Amino acid sequence: MTFRPRLRNTVIGACTAVLLAGSGLLALPAQAASPQAPAAAAQRSTSSERTIDSFVQEYIYAIGASHSEGLSPADVRKRYLSTGLDEALSQWEFDHKANPVFRREESPKTFDRVETGQADGNAKVVTTYTWEDGTTSDVWFTVGVDSQIITGLTDPS
Repeated sequence: MTFRPRLRNTVIGACTAVLLAGSGLLALPAQAASPQAPAAAAQRSTSSERTIDSFVQEYIYAIGASHSEGLSPADVRKRYLSTGLDEALSQWEFDHKANPVFRREESPKTFDRVETGQADGNAKVVTTYTWEDGTTSDVWFTVGVDSQIITGLTDPS
């Protein structure tokens, strides 16, 4: 092969690559494997799921934080829970000597949630806690669809 055809093939190949990259066709495999896919899934979560996310994250933070750093767990509960549920959880905590939101003395290592349905203006959100020892447990939250106030918390076990 002489110098000119080799140069021509190189130039054509480079131009093709530029055109494909500019159109996005070259980037398709990289986009499919990008870490942005979970973020897109998170954006599709329901408002009730986002309420539970915020509540559990703030509650975990409040348990580990000193009162000068932010809200106390009681403050977080008052912000997200109905008065009746907050009072019922206080009684549950007194009776069981454990955290009424997690149903154990410890905070979960991770958690996940999924809305399983809506009825009578309320959404049911099943939250699965994963503990340090690898075990899991579920807690069912009831969230007012319009108010986004948590009105129920049930331990199905």
